[in-house]
Amino acid sequence: MDERFLQSEGLQVFTGNELLLKGGLEAGVGLMTGYPGSPVAAFFDSLTANGELLKEKGICATMANNEALSAAMVNGSQMHDIRAMTVMKSVGLHVAMDALALGNLSKYGKKGGALIVVGDDPWSDSTQVPADSRYAFQHLYMPVIEPSTIQETKDFVALGLDLSRASDLYMGFIVTTNLADGGGTVDCFPNRYPHVNVNQRVTIDTQNLYLKETVILSPRTAYREADLKDR
Repeated sequence: MDERFLQSEGLQVFTGNELLLKGGLEAGVGLMTGYPGSPVAAFFDSLTANGELLKEKGICATMANNEALSAAMVNGSQMHDIRAMTVMKSVGLHVAMDALALGNLSKYGKKGGALIVVGDDPWSDSTQVPADSRYAFQHLYMPVIEPSTIQETKDFVALGLDLSRASDLYMGFIVTTNLADGGGTVDCFPNRYPHVNVNQRVTIDTQNLYLKETVILSPRTAYREADLKDR
């Protein structure tokens, strides 16, 4: 376990990918998933290196078989008050778009929070296409957060989850190659661990779920599409 991820105050040095994990710990994330790809592949190395801490705190940290399955895990987490994030590269966002479109449309209840972290490689340093994921997120009707400093890369994880909860929308979160592979000195804050976790399980009462919001089939789909702009 890397002691830097337990630091609750003062300055410390991290890479951008490491800060996605530290930001998630400070934000109280209960599910960390995704699929590796440049420039965010090293995020999963950080999960492995800190597996002891994550297991102790009951945080579900797992690499999915593909990006769509990681998005499906995030969708399931939003049926309860669980903060979740999935991490993928820009090409993987296209793989996950079907699941994300449904999850974003059906999010309800002002609970949980979903952060969709995408690594963009604008100069094709290590990825096959120079994608700009802002357009994909616009197609999904998902707001986008773009950190511009190494401090924001960590702190905006919690901000994005707060905004997701308040708006009942998934939040896109774009990090570029420079931020993900780079690094620097940041101010650390205390970690917050999830109250619902794999060590403290709950049973969802499906009879209390709001079918109008959660079952995206016609004619309910139109109801949820109509309030997207307000959300």
